[in-house]
This record gives sequence, structure tokens and C-alpha cells, in this order.
Amino acid sequence: MAFFPRFCMMLSLTAAATAQTFSTTPGQIEAKVTLQTNSSWHLGGFCLGQAGPEMTKAAEIQAHVEWEGQQQLSQTGPVMLAAFDAREDRWGAVKDAWGQMTCEEKLSAASMQRHLGKNHSYSDFTFRINVHQTSAIRDWHFAVLTCGETEQAVLTLRLVATNGVLNMFEANTHFDTSSCPVDPWIALLLPMRAMWGGVLRIEVDVPWLSAAHDEAGFWLMLVGALLLGCSAVLVAAQIQQFRETATAGGAEPVIGRPCSQIGGAKIVDGQTPADHPAAPVGDSSGT
Repeated sequence: MAFFPRFCMMLSLTAAATAQTFSTTPGQIEAKVTLQTNSSWHLGGFCLGQAGPEMTKAAEIQAHVEWEGQQQLSQTGPVMLAAFDAREDRWGAVKDAWGQMTCEEKLSAASMQRHLGKNHSYSDFTFRINVHQTSAIRDWHFAVLTCGETEQAVLTLRLVATNGVLNMFEANTHFDTSSCPVDPWIALLLPMRAMWGGVLRIEVDVPWLSAAHDEAGFWLMLVGALLLGCSAVLVAAQIQQFRETATAGGAEPVIGRPCSQIGGAKIVDGQTPADHPAAPVGDSSGT
């Protein structure tokens, strides 16, 4: 039953393709669209990480807006930036009827919404998006919505993930599938991130070594493990050297006083010199 709405949505996206440009680079999504009244554009999104027990946020994204219209951006539309996490009552509530739902219906399911230009009087401005999620890692879908009469002019929006991003996906993709990675290295690095109070950023299709490049906690743990291992090896080497020195030449260690250090007197019939009475001393005066 969801085929027909999805087919209509794809037709609408194709028809609008000449008025929009989407691009992605590692950690960044950029969209350049000519706004139209009561329209929407799916920009793509990010797989965002999970906040640890002592962390205030799971991810941070910088948004940069450029507006080429004659009116101030706050005076048209309104023009909204909305984000939907992958839960059933968020993205799951709008994905199958994305092309048919009104702006208000979409915003009612959004995890985050921002009225672009409301707090900025300039045509070029930047703001920050902090994402708080502690229950799981999830995809977050971003979209631009126009809710009402809107000036037909070009809007450029750039989303740059500064931390907490595990993966990303392009515009009009991953409606029904997750981009979040299933990788043993991710399972290892996420607890490390929570332990050290840091953040983890893994870009698209990059090796784990590159992904961990800026993770101070990971490298501290790695150096600590190496130092601990080297210390154990050095201790074992010192013990072995001591044993070899003690048994040099095949002789066993001697405990007590060696016989060679006893006086020059002979030992006869098991008697020590102390057992023999002292010889009498003669009178040298003569009689």
C-alpha cells in the first residue's frame, strides 16, 4: 500500500531536481535549493552516536545558511529546518507519506525544528545543533520545509558534523534502511569514548585508524597498554638475568660461611679446634 505514495514522492523529487543541488563530503551535507511555497526537501542525514552516562550530548552539528532572497528569511514562509530520528514515532511516522504530508504534519513528528532566520537578521549566518540521545545510536534525517507563501529564491544550507557522527547518507536515500555501521571496531570505540568523556567521529568509508585519529582517549589507552606490556617484559628479563648470574659456572649458591674461611687448624676425628685443650706454656727461666 505504501508503493503508490512513495512513487508519487519520487516523481515530485525528480520534477524538482532542476531547482536543487545536493552534495556530500565526509562529515558534511550541503544543499542548494530554490525555495517554493509549501514544499519540502530531504537533505540526507547522519548516524549519530549515543551519549555516555556522564556526557551532556551525543553529537554536535554546525549549520551554515546563505539566503539570496530580497526579503529577510524570517519574513517569508516560514522556512524550517527539521530533523527526524529513526524511531517509529519520528521518521517512521512520515517516511511513507513524505510527499503527501503538510508542513505542519511533518513538524509534529520532528525530533528537532528550527525557524531559519527568526533569530538572525543577516542573509548569512551560522548556528549549532546539539543532539541528546542516550538510548541507542540512530540515523537522523534532515529536511528543509516551507510552510506557507515563500519567496522563490535560492537557499544554501550546509550541515557540518563536528563530533559524535558515526556515518552519513545522501539526500533522498535510506528512507527504510539504516546507515549506522555494524563493525567490531565501533563496538570497541564507543565504550572508550564514554569512559574518557570524549567523542567519536567516523567518516564515511574510512579505515578505523583514520576514524580514531582524533580520539585522545583511544590513544591514551593504547599507549597505557603498551607501557604496561613493556614493563612486564622488563621485569621478566631482570628476573631471568638474576637467575643466570646466581648459577654461573654450574655452581649452586652457597649459604653460610665457607669452610675455607675457618682457621688453619686441622679438623681431626670430627673435633673442631675448640675441643682440644690448650698446650701448657713452659717456664723459660730454667732451673
